[in-house]
Amino acid sequence: MNRWPYVVTVYTAGVGTDEYGNPIPSAFTSATARADFQPGTPTEGNDGLAEVDVDEVRFYFADGTVIGSNDRIEVDGDTYEVIGPAVVRNTGSPLDYVRVTARRTE
Repeated sequence: MNRWPYVVTVYTAGVGTDEYGNPIPSAFTSATARADFQPGTPTEGNDGLAEVDVDEVRFYFADGTVIGSNDRIEVDGDTYEVIGPAVVRNTGSPLDYVRVTARRTE
């Protein structure tokens, strides 16, 4: 069994500055990484009539993979935006990982 069954493309946002010197995301660079992901909880509108959709997923990467909070991840033709910082489990075990939550973009 392969622990990281998917090859994903990670788009990392460069950081530029606006006219006031504040950091802003700029051009993306890309790299491939091995990962696994889990679908999130389905959501639907409060009226019960809306289409059910899975907005958020969790991606798992090998320990040491660098994923930023402005990055995007593409897998199987779908693109996801990372939500918040990565969670790193680093105990020295071969089972360590980096986890991010991401939202599918339209």
